[in-house]
Amino acid sequence: MVARIIQGISAGSEGQSAIAFMVEHAPANRRGLFGSFTNMASGLATLAATGAAAMVTSSFSSADLAAWGWRIPFIAGGVLGVVGLILRARSDETPEFEASALVDQKSAWARLMDLLREHPKALLQAAALSAPAVAYYTWATFLPTYAKLTTGRDLSSTLAGSVIGLALLVIIVPVCGYLSDRLGRRKIFPIIGAIGMIVLFYPMLLLLNQPGFWVYVLVSASGWVVLGIWQSVYPTIQAELFPASVRVSGIGFAHQIVIAVFGGTAPLIAAAFVGAGQPMFVAVYMIAIVALSLIVYFTLPETGSRAGRPTVAPADPEVLEGEHLLSETAHSGIQANASRP
Repeated sequence: MVARIIQGISAGSEGQSAIAFMVEHAPANRRGLFGSFTNMASGLATLAATGAAAMVTSSFSSADLAAWGWRIPFIAGGVLGVVGLILRARSDETPEFEASALVDQKSAWARLMDLLREHPKALLQAAALSAPAVAYYTWATFLPTYAKLTTGRDLSSTLAGSVIGLALLVIIVPVCGYLSDRLGRRKIFPIIGAIGMIVLFYPMLLLLNQPGFWVYVLVSASGWVVLGIWQSVYPTIQAELFPASVRVSGIGFAHQIVIAVFGGTAPLIAAAFVGAGQPMFVAVYMIAIVALSLIVYFTLPETGSRAGRPTVAPADPEVLEGEHLLSETAHSGIQANASRP
């Protein structure tokens, strides 16, 4: 029940249009920082969801929580979702998208076909960048329950410990996003984050066998540190893999399939391992997926070192052509106004 509350509230915080929107609006030397804001918001949403779950769990009996108490966080999350929808609907499109749309007049179906035909490698890379979401959702929605089932910890205390770890995540993500604009993205952040997950997940879950609240906090925080390093830059890298005409479709197609297959099922699979008496298989499952993703990360282009380029993607001729047309139109308009008596 608690896992459903956390996942249900926080799931709507990620949006592929929001990733493209933030990165395209960013100054050329701040794309890593701006792109990290989307996952910082995701972390804040998960933090709020976990905090809400902690409050209702400690405030209501198990019967009241199952009967009606679980609805309270969902109502609050629904209100926030409406506010976010209104804000996004009133936002202007980015100049890069408008320039691309001026040149590219293809239908949505034709753009999808172009995406599948011309960008299969970028789709695989974008999917691999999203795949560690299996660890994110396990850590966010199931770790407190995992600790309760395997070590008998009190659920309200594990949720409180997760809140501390998530607060650290919210700090780490924008800091690493900022650094990626100066140090580069691929070689440091997704690779180091993935290696950290592979190295830490198994011993951290073993450490949960030791008693104590701060032991749980250490386990939770350690996971969120390496997850934060991974999370900080993957939205920006995904945006930089695709030209503007197929950017949202490319990120969305890869990301949503991965989230549905791995992220959405992560707590269910973890619960099945625990129920089968093999709790450490949870760590093995996460490590296997992250290890496969790491192999793909070594094929990623280094985009941060080219932060001064005029377009988000390394090569986006449609954007450059559209910006040239817009510039010519604006110049013609100025000359026409100047020639009027």
